[in-house]
Amino acid sequence: MTGVRFYICPEDEFLGAAKFATRLARMLVRKGHRVLFLTGSEERQGQLSQLLWTYPADAFLPHRTQPSDPETRLDIAAECEWDDHDDVLINLTDQVPDQYARFQHLCEVVPSTDTLLASARTRWVHYKDRGHPLKRFETDNI
Repeated sequence: MTGVRFYICPEDEFLGAAKFATRLARMLVRKGHRVLFLTGSEERQGQLSQLLWTYPADAFLPHRTQPSDPETRLDIAAECEWDDHDDVLINLTDQVPDQYARFQHLCEVVPSTDTLLASARTRWVHYKDRGHPLKRFETDNI
């Protein structure tokens, strides 16, 4: 069963939360995981791809944005339609991802706005009602 972790970021916008998600992905890839980011739009997919090239300034995470590109351990999708993933999904959207249950781990990265926190509470209840093990973390404590 998919383990679900919520990471509540003090940042109140996408790119701030994406920086935390980048650090999380770096750690997961180092531990041997395959990671799929879900951004919800091609615009955010592009923003995250650019971030992975430049943040932090002294590092780079090889990644791909199309399933037809050469395989890497880290992929960025606008929608959850990459069927070759089942390890870690990092959700940067405000929706329950389609097909999330095929993943071993789901990481919900949530910026701290009232609207996004309310949406995260709804997703928490969704996962809890389906019996998924849940954990919550404040990213300023990580």
